[in-house]
Amino acid sequence: MYADDILLLAPTVSALQHLLNVCQSELQSLDMAINTKKSVCTRFSSRYKQPCSNLLTSDGREIVWCENVRYLISWGSCCII
Repeated sequence: MYADDILLLAPTVSALQHLLNVCQSELQSLDMAINTKKSVCTRFSSRYKQPCSNLLTSDGREIVWCENVRYLISWGSCCII
C-alpha cells in the first residue's frame, strides 16, 4: 500500500471523521500529511445527494464531498485520502 492509496469506509459520517482522525495521527507519526487538495469523500446510500458537513483535518482543512470518484480504475463511494 502506498500513502496515496488509502481508502476509508465507515457506516456514518461521524465514524468516517473518527477514522480520518486516527489515520491522520498515524500519518503524523510517519512525518506524512493528508493532501486535502487531492482527497475527497462520497457516499453510498439513497441519501447520497443530501448535504453533509465536510470532514475536517486536525488543522481545520476540509475534505469535500463529491458524487463520483475514481479509485484504482473503479468508480464508487468512499473517502479517499
